[in-house]
Amino acid sequence: MRTKKKNKNNKGFTLVEIMIVLALVVMLGSFAGVKLIDQFKRAKVDATKVQIASFKQALDAYYLAHNNYPETGQGLEALISKPSVGKIPENYPDGGYLGKKSVPKDPFGGTYHYACDDGQNYSITSDGPDQKPDTSDDIKSE
Repeated sequence: MRTKKKNKNNKGFTLVEIMIVLALVVMLGSFAGVKLIDQFKRAKVDATKVQIASFKQALDAYYLAHNNYPETGQGLEALISKPSVGKIPENYPDGGYLGKKSVPKDPFGGTYHYACDDGQNYSITSDGPDQKPDTSDDIKSE
């Protein structure tokens, strides 16, 4: 009778080798995850800046038609529908100046803050990623 010899050239991986590879994959995944999250936050900031730029274009069209910007009390809603408070424009176009049915929220889910006290100078602000006013991450019109 023949006895089978043990084959010493096993071609499998040991548990230690598998654990090392698994640890490396987890480390690489964590680095990539952090980068993706950071990139996602930057994309939201960029989207906020684009929305503010579209508000600025609509406000400039409003200014050209009425020789002043909407007042603070009228807010950005004055770009959607004819204001009913403050200085009310006479020739307000159907559909408004923004071309939307409501003022969009910022990409972080908050509202934009509009201020214009003199009809000539305005500011538009988003509270930014932390959604807290007057912090360093606020995004403002320039």
